[in-house]
Amino acid sequence: MASVTYLRSIANNTPYTLTLVDGENRSQSLAIGAQHSWNGALAVPWIGRSGENNKALRLILGPAAESNIWMFQDYWQPAHENAIKYLAASTMEYASEEVIEVPGDNRGGGNKNLIVSLVNRQFRLLMA
Repeated sequence: MASVTYLRSIANNTPYTLTLVDGENRSQSLAIGAQHSWNGALAVPWIGRSGENNKALRLILGPAAESNIWMFQDYWQPAHENAIKYLAASTMEYASEEVIEVPGDNRGGGNKNLIVSLVNRQFRLLMA
């Protein structure tokens, strides 16, 4: 049975503002300042095919807001695991070979915390 994952907090441990846009509800967006955090409840959208790319959460970062990270809950791969995955790319593509699981406690649904960091000029995500 599928379990929904809720982001209960997002820690932006980068020197840039993080803008998050909810693909399922574009009017629901938020900005988290550099070295700040957000607390609330945000469901991570389910995606199971490329036709649902528009539903992904979009994290926009960087000195000129030029970096995009797309995050979603994978319905199929692996089945029944509720894995949170991401893609760092200009556009979202579910079938991309570069989609990977967010490191950390990303499976099983429930309440999770997202930590965004900058390491060696690359943005890193971690689920806790």
